[in-house]
Amino acid sequence: MSYSRRYAKKQQQGSALIVAIFVIVVMAAMAAAMLRVAGSSQDITTREVLSTRAWFTAHSANEVMMSQLFPLAGTGSDPAVEICNRYHPDTGTVYTFAPAGGTGCRATTTCQSSNAESVNTYLLVSTASCGGSPHAVTRIQELWAKDLEHE
Repeated sequence: MSYSRRYAKKQQQGSALIVAIFVIVVMAAMAAAMLRVAGSSQDITTREVLSTRAWFTAHSANEVMMSQLFPLAGTGSDPAVEICNRYHPDTGTVYTFAPAGGTGCRATTTCQSSNAESVNTYLLVSTASCGGSPHAVTRIQELWAKDLEHE
């Protein structure tokens, strides 16, 4: 072997190690990026599910309050205005609703009544919360209702 070949071989001995370390570093960076994307996707899915649950819990709470204001079996013992005034925001009393099934959601509902041209109107506001830290989600739903006009 000539001197120039031995010298060239000696110069190239460490290059394979440098290429291997570079490849390992690049692969580790790619793996870290993939884990981050997967974690972010899971976080988004969790929030979407909790948001849907909170929305339906608020909707259900409004429906329960509507069934109290306007019972299907005829007139209740109390008129709707009186029932609504029990849950007025100024009184500090709210109707609390927790759906069955262990969803971890709760809703509070307030009611405000007003009278315009001898027709009673009702504003129901339900605020539902689902989940816990760091995935706590809150949804608010408003619902307007009115008595039928009586002639």
